[in-house]
Amino acid sequence: MVVIGLFFANTTAQKNPEGWGAMKYPQLVLGMLALFAYVGVEVTIGSNLGELLVTADFGSISGPALAPYMSMYWGSLMIGRWAGAITVFNPSSQLKKILLIVVPYVAFGVVLAANAISGQDVTPLYAYAFVILFQIAGFFLGKDQPSRTLMIFGLMGMTAMLIGLFTTGTIAIFAFMSGGLFLSIMWPSIFSLAIAGLGKYTSQGSAFLVMMILGGGIIPPLQGKLADIIGIHASYFIPVLCFAFIAFYGWKVIGILEKQGIGKEIEVGGAH
Repeated sequence: MVVIGLFFANTTAQKNPEGWGAMKYPQLVLGMLALFAYVGVEVTIGSNLGELLVTADFGSISGPALAPYMSMYWGSLMIGRWAGAITVFNPSSQLKKILLIVVPYVAFGVVLAANAISGQDVTPLYAYAFVILFQIAGFFLGKDQPSRTLMIFGLMGMTAMLIGLFTTGTIAIFAFMSGGLFLSIMWPSIFSLAIAGLGKYTSQGSAFLVMMILGGGIIPPLQGKLADIIGIHASYFIPVLCFAFIAFYGWKVIGILEKQGIGKEIEVGGAH
């Protein structure tokens, strides 16, 4: 219903813009759907991860033993956001490259240390350091361009979810946890692209975008309901679809903005 309603509003606004305000901009409408998917997939991976890990295929991890894995998923979001914040300090090109490698591992160490201090066994998580390399590669490939970065991280997230779907054990656990790494930069990237070129409707568009956090209240229950029918592991195809749409938005939106004559201007800006 959300999708149908947004497309109806945009189609109607395209034909007769009077009274529709920001809804006439396709970058905003698609951006609203992308944020809906982003918030939904961020919450659904984490909220259903505990139920997944207690299954036999995932080691029957339960009780306090779940804590490090749950912590690392949410910590993965922090790892990416720390790295994404580097551009705020305007470092030199060479220093920035170094920081994009060092900062994620500093954040990784903080998550490990917090778990170790609380008495958790973090040994199984050491190998996750290898997975962080993919996020670092994503930052370098994104070249500080919002649409490019969003598309790359969306494709990486989709790939990770597919790996998790078709494997079990540690590989699948790390694949699902890595969703946090690839989600970490999506909110600012989607937001900046969605409000680009809105002019006097920027505030209105921003309000519409914030409303899309309702994805966090719709997608997780949807996956949970599907899990009751097809099993918790198979239900993770929902995150695959969410990441796929986000990647599509990253690819599609720059063409939309270029038609409006502002694509190059947006791509000059930072992605984080």
